[in-house]
Amino acid sequence: MDEQQREHGDVQARARLEALFEGFDRLTPDELAHVGMRRDHGEARASLLRVCAEAAEKHGRTELLAEARTQAREAVLNRYSAGSLHPTFIGLNWGLSQGTVEDRVSVVQALEDAAAAAVVADLVDRDVADALSVDAEHLVDLSAGDVSDGSLAHAIAPPAPGLHDTGSRKAAVGFGALVVGVLAIAAGLLAAGAGVAYDISIATAFVVGVVGAGIVFALSRR
Repeated sequence: MDEQQREHGDVQARARLEALFEGFDRLTPDELAHVGMRRDHGEARASLLRVCAEAAEKHGRTELLAEARTQAREAVLNRYSAGSLHPTFIGLNWGLSQGTVEDRVSVVQALEDAAAAAVVADLVDRDVADALSVDAEHLVDLSAGDVSDGSLAHAIAPPAPGLHDTGSRKAAVGFGALVVGVLAIAAGLLAAGAGVAYDISIATAFVVGVVGAGIVFALSRR
């Protein structure tokens, strides 16, 4: 395989990865939290992954394969994290149920396997790619909408390795910080109306606003 063909293959592999993650993005955090999944972690899966690893090594895609699996893992974990962060009128609602540990591990592995298959889909038998992708396809099919409406945390999540940042994400970061600040001020004014000292209420609102904005910026830089 010459260099031009290799570069073309890499471009096509990245395109398949982007399509995979766009499909996963249709799942909102709430939808993902209701997924129950058990997978076969035996020799059959290990054998399929070895085929992918060997094909990637032979054609110079080992690094891309590792990046894809990491990207898949981070995409799932970020989505679960987004589902645990729900802004409310007076603060942030943490600690919402995100399913069992077994379910979450299986979802992570399903997307990791599909990402591996996407990297080498043109290099391995179709049966291999299909077997590794089927669970992720079932996950995507559970989506009720066209895109994730899930949360601020998802909107501000940094781009995956190899993908460009977007103006819309940067705007979401600023908008998210503003929304959290406004909610904090509103909470402070409500407290003042309830009889709490006005200066204390405003000071508290300012502190909460700064902390909330810090959370937004921290999430945007993970």
